[in-house]
Parts: sequence; structure tokens; C-alpha cells
Amino acid sequence: MTLMSFLPELKNFLRGSGCIYTVRKYKMIEKDVEVDGIGTCHRTPLGGVSSLEDLEDYYQMSGFATAKDWWEKIRYFIPPGSPMYLYRVEKNED
Repeated sequence: MTLMSFLPELKNFLRGSGCIYTVRKYKMIEKDVEVDGIGTCHRTPLGGVSSLEDLEDYYQMSGFATAKDWWEKIRYFIPPGSPMYLYRVEKNED
């Protein structure tokens, strides 16, 4: 099964909330993925991201306090000019 990684604090958010929105630099398909320490989760692609404004409706479930905080962390991992894609990751029922 495909492994999906998260920063420790974001993994804790996913564990507690059951769902998280995440931005990645790769375009991936909808499928079940394994998150270490969480178990099997379902990843759903939601489309491309090109600006901070694209995240405003999702940041509350991102594990970050503000969309700006989230954007700054995204930019730390994904350099300007690179493609970015938004995903919903939800824990599967046990």
C-alpha cells in the first residue's frame, strides 16, 4: 500500500480529527493510503493550488491556525513555480 507521510503535529491532528487537508507537489489519484501510526486512510484529490486564497476554505482542517501559516509551510517544502495539489485525507473506519 502507498505510504503517505505527515509532520508529527499534523499526524496528531489527523489522529484527533479523523480528517486533514494537505497540499503536495505531486498529482496523485484517489486511493487508500497508509499513514504510519494512523493506519489506512482514504486520499481524495481536490485540484490544483496556485495561491493562498485557494486554501481559505480548507485551512480549518489543515492542522494550521491560519491559511497564511499553512501557506508558509507549503512554501518551505514546495518552491515557487512547482505545481501544487490539494488532497483530503480521511481515516478509514476500523
